[in-house]
Order: sequence, then structure tokens, then C-alpha cells
Amino acid sequence: MVRYGKLPFRALVSQYETHLVWTPMMLAAEFSRSAIARDSDFSTSTTERGTFYLPEAHAASPVAEWDPSPEPSRGIHASPSARSKRMRKVKGRLLIQFAANDPVQLAEAAELAKPYVDGIDLNCGCPQKWAYHEGIGCALLRKPDLVRDLVRTTKQRLGWNFPVSVKIRIDDDPARTHELVTQALAGGADILTVHGRTRHQSSEGHPVNPEGIAFATSCAKGAVPVVANGDVFSLEDGEALREKTGVRGVMSARGLLANPALFAGHSRTPDAAVQEFVRLSTAHGLIFPLFHRHTSYMLESRFRTRRDRIAFNGLTSYAGVLDWLEAEELVGLGGGEAAARGGVVRSL
Repeated sequence: MVRYGKLPFRALVSQYETHLVWTPMMLAAEFSRSAIARDSDFSTSTTERGTFYLPEAHAASPVAEWDPSPEPSRGIHASPSARSKRMRKVKGRLLIQFAANDPVQLAEAAELAKPYVDGIDLNCGCPQKWAYHEGIGCALLRKPDLVRDLVRTTKQRLGWNFPVSVKIRIDDDPARTHELVTQALAGGADILTVHGRTRHQSSEGHPVNPEGIAFATSCAKGAVPVVANGDVFSLEDGEALREKTGVRGVMSARGLLANPALFAGHSRTPDAAVQEFVRLSTAHGLIFPLFHRHTSYMLESRFRTRRDRIAFNGLTSYAGVLDWLEAEELVGLGGGEAAARGGVVRSL
């Protein structure tokens, strides 16, 4: 997501069964050449990744969450029939997402980020007009050879055992989807995330297309895990989309904004999640516009009237939001020291 997905929000969703988290989309060109851009766009914390109990993905004795085998044996791709039912305690993973159209710039940005993250993600799905005109995001959907080169150059720079994922959208022409997936895998992609809409289809105006995601998944031929994205607003939505498409996992953006605890089965944002987001935001210095917007999304289902929503959206400071939350008995403001507590922040 552009703008959203900063450290406090990632840390929050990681407490509610979100196993992989992505940073906001960043421009690889700016990230690679500007320390100011790196410090402004990216920070991480020793405490932001969650801890989860998951069924083991490997039948053999586990050695790592990511398969370290050399090319072409990449990523986590044990067949479902070979999976053990034994549960294993694992740590969540953080992927940094870049927009790029120059392989060297992407590799340089990825190399700078590598010590702080668990994987690199190439965004080939951003549908915004400015991104398309810059030749990034969804402009790459019909440039499969460039996508291959972007992934391959990054893998060569980072090493074949460091995960690189690619996020795409489906195409009106299935042959183009097939070619894009084929070339992404030829470049060495370890994970594929598929948004079930074309670049011309808005999230508000068009439902997700499970058949399109299923086709893209079939193009991967089981070589790497595929993640489905689109219209996941509840745990049940995610399970249904996974069943329809045959993917290994599901991603949510708008759904998590409205309810950061949806993957833990909550039907709306729990009070505890709102309180924790306040703590994380103040501890890590999230700028007010993002704090305000995130909080508004989380509280959407609680606004009783349109007037309530307008009043909340008109607040202009942290103090104003905290006063509103206290009046609604969602937070207590006596825990100043607790609100200031947090993990060690690391920025580049």
C-alpha cells in the first residue's frame, strides 16, 4: 500500500495472526541514492514481527523458515501431501516493497535494505496513474522480460537464498498473465502475490476475480507459494478465497485497515487493538495524518452517525484524537510511561 504499512501498523497486525507484513511501496531509485529518503520512508523495530504456531511446511526435520537451497530449488514449496501436522513456533516476516524499472537501482536498494528485512518485494500491481506514467507498478504487467531482469539482478546481488517476491495483477488476456508469471519465476522469484483485478479495475467498482487468481496460480505450477489478494474483509473471506484459488496464503489491505485483527477471527477492531495502536504510534512517532487516518479506518464501524464521522475526521492533533477516544472509553490517558515504551527502532 502506498503510505500505509508503516512500523506501528505492521507491529499491530503482527499481534493478530498476520504472518507476513509488507512496508509501503517505496521508489527504489530514491531509496538507493538518498539517505534522507531511506530515513523518511523506512524504519523497523526489534519487536515488530509476531510469533506464531503454524503447521510445519516440510516433512523433513526443519532447518529454516525459508528453504536455503541453491537455484532452482527456491522458497517454501513442499507439496500439501508431504506436510507434517506438527506445530512449530515461528517468527513473522517483514518484506520491503519497491517500485522500480531499472534492475541495477532495484538491486542497490535491496542490498541496502537486506540487513533489516526478511525479503524484497517488487510491486508490479500499483494502478495509480502517476506510477504507470513513471513506468513502474502496473506498467510492468506487460513487460515480462523486464520483470525477469529486475528479479534476477536482485537475486544475483543478494544471493539466491534471500527471498524476492513479485506482486502482480491479472490481465484481460490470460496469455499475458501466463507469460508474466513464467518470466518472474525464470528470474528467480520465490513468492508470487496475485491481485484478482486488472490494472483498469478499481477495488470499489469491480469484485475480485478468483478464477483469474486461480489461473495465475496454475501458471506457477507449484514451483513457489502463491498468495491471493482482493476483497478479504474477514477470516471467512480469506478462507473462501484460498479455497477457490488453490493458493497457499491470502493478503488483505483494505480489510486490515478497517480491522487489524481480522486474521485472528475478530469481526471488528477490538478495543485492545485501538489502545495498542495508540501506544505504538506515540512510541514510534507516527506522523499525525497517518495516525488519524488509520484510527478513522479502525473506528468506522463504531461511528453511530454521519455527524460522528465528520467530527472525528475534523480532529487536527494527537491530543484531539486521544480526547475523543477517552470520551468513548476506548483508551485511558493515565499510562504515559506505558505509551512511551517500545522496541529499539532501526532506520537506515
